Amino acid sequence: MSEHDLVIELKPLSDDQSADLEEFLAEISGELALRRGGAQLLGELGRPEKLVAKIFDQSEDAFRLTATLNSALSGIIWAKIITNAFGDRICYVPVFAVVKDARRCGVGALLFEALEKWVGSRNVSAIEFTTLPGDRHTKNFCESNGLVARSLKMHKAVGASATDP
Repeated sequence: MSEHDLVIELKPLSDDQSADLEEFLAEISGELALRRGGAQLLGELGRPEKLVAKIFDQSEDAFRLTATLNSALSGIIWAKIITNAFGDRICYVPVFAVVKDARRCGVGALLFEALEKWVGSRNVSAIEFTTLPGDRHTKNFCESNGLVARSLKMHKAVGASATDP
């Protein structure tokens, strides 16, 4: 398939996409579970069915957008405005995922561009993502879009959980 055959469409998340979104998140979760730090991140986000409920929770300070590649659900971004410990309004992105087969086709770039447009009208001071350790592709994507690492969460399991990656 050539680049000219690719049709990427961005659409707001709709209520009728709940089942498709849960299936999509299950696929992404399976991939994340295999990565260093993935189990921790998945624990914070919750199981796909619980995460779908969080994403569909209506809020005026939330951004939900899906991407299809040739009519197949291929990406999602969910962001929300939060106030950090310093009182700053931050656009936090708990979920930004593109399925493996759609990566490097421009899906992520279009989703991020749409997020930046939305953020521009929301009086926020920053956009923040969580990336997994060793996930150079996501780190490089974030850096190419102007995000910089501000901290790393380091971890050493002790005792019974010492085998936790």
